[in-house]
Amino acid sequence: MPALAQAPAQAQPVPEYVMKATYLYNFMVFSEWPSQDLQPPTTPREGLNLCVFGQDSFGSALSNLEGKNVNGRRLSVLRMNHLPGIKKCHLLFITEREAPNMPSIQSSLGDAPVLTVADSPLASGAAIMLSVDGSRLVFDVNVQRVKKLGINLSSKVLQLARSTN
Repeated sequence: MPALAQAPAQAQPVPEYVMKATYLYNFMVFSEWPSQDLQPPTTPREGLNLCVFGQDSFGSALSNLEGKNVNGRRLSVLRMNHLPGIKKCHLLFITEREAPNMPSIQSSLGDAPVLTVADSPLASGAAIMLSVDGSRLVFDVNVQRVKKLGINLSSKVLQLARSTN
């Protein structure tokens, strides 16, 4: 009986929103918010809020992050459809459908230390812009916006960014 040649195992592509969820988590891991905003937790439930504003396309990808440790803090995932309350977010992902409302979102946030992330060019002014380049997920960082918010984004993130402007 002839030996059967086995085809080499090929890695399956990671779905886009699973990758985006991973990036959001890592942005939180490699960010520091102003110390007056984040006092040491008094209970295990206090932590960081990763929020999605608008129609959520992440599915279980974000739900799987619920409760994970982010620098000693418990991560909570919140889904929001209204502007009141977005200041309680530490990272706010603006969905494509909500991107045209970026001026209202920024007005509601004011100078609150909320790291805004979007994946639509219509969300101009977001601190981090995700985009697909061929088969890769890339991101650009608006360093001036991040600094204005008082958020310290690790140099590791800045080095991986496609651009920092």
